[in-house]
Amino acid sequence: MITLQADSNHMDAQGRLRLDGLRMHQRTPFAEIAAKHETIIFVDGDDMVRGELIQDPDLGWIGKVDWATQGIWGSYSPAVAARG
Repeated sequence: MITLQADSNHMDAQGRLRLDGLRMHQRTPFAEIAAKHETIIFVDGDDMVRGELIQDPDLGWIGKVDWATQGIWGSYSPAVAARG
């Protein structure tokens, strides 16, 4: 699982998080992260949402998020998570 800091007020018209224009991501290796195909959690303060990285030809790197996952999280030890 990968976590990336985001700004939920910095979205495009489709509700996707715009990332590569944010100062906090000036050196974030988006291509390498996207190539790992791991779960990505976008974090804005105490707010978290699951999503994926996509590259938009006009806007650069975007966080395509599943807003239904916003605020729905549990924390489990590795042994409990492995049992499902």
